Amino acid sequence: MKRLLHSLAATTILFASLHASAAPETSLLPDKLAVGPWQVQLASAGSGKYTVIFESGFGTDLRTWRKVAPTVAQSARVFSYSRAGYGASDARPQERTLLQSSLELDQLVLAAGLRPPFILVGHSYGGLLVRAFAARHPDWVAGMVLVDPGDEKFNPALRKLDAARVDQDDARFATIVPPKFKPELAALQPVLDSGVFPVAGALPDVPVVVISSMQRVDAPEFFLETAPARAILSGLHADFAKQFRDGTHIVTERSGHSIQLDEPELVVAAVQQVIRQADAR
Repeated sequence: MKRLLHSLAATTILFASLHASAAPETSLLPDKLAVGPWQVQLASAGSGKYTVIFESGFGTDLRTWRKVAPTVAQSARVFSYSRAGYGASDARPQERTLLQSSLELDQLVLAAGLRPPFILVGHSYGGLLVRAFAARHPDWVAGMVLVDPGDEKFNPALRKLDAARVDQDDARFATIVPPKFKPELAALQPVLDSGVFPVAGALPDVPVVVISSMQRVDAPEFFLETAPARAILSGLHADFAKQFRDGTHIVTERSGHSIQLDEPELVVAAVQQVIRQADAR
């Protein structure tokens, strides 16, 4: 079951396993903040020129960063949080669209008194949310680290490779997605099927590191886990990094999808690299 939950072929954003939500608390002390009528779970520590905002993947809360954020906090301010309905954050009645989640991050930034420049770090679906925030607030963003991020072009590319196998995966995954996440998945699926990013605006030309998992799966149960499928996603990651003057693409075979848990030092080093490059500008 853990292996099933490491991927969501139905959404092609590589749904991180829910065991991260059951893991021990982050060493950064979680707190809550009122954002309008809603309580949001967050953790913050450190200080410095940059505030590093961590955006978790689909189905995971702020604890997914427990092996990364404390180290980054030694040289920068770090800020992680759980989206509405995740972790200890209140659920909200609004539809869980990508844009809605991005707008709620705006509200949280203002309520928490966070000030740019920001370094944005996003895992999986969080990579899409980081891009949405950066496109809407390019002047606030000094750099980005995308950890095995989702890509809206992935599902169309997979269907060109083998549409029947994608359909099989979709049907299987639809039966294992926890009920609380099904509405969010339903809102997101049309975006991923269309291959078009739903938030307008050019991304700022800031230092960017994209990290891809190419860990081998000896007996893949799903098409998404196969080497050809992973190669497609890694290629999309490489293409994304190329659009930035200081864009770097890193490939690891040592980690699965949750690189921040399997190989946290790689993510820490990526954040530190982006900070150095931002300082050099």
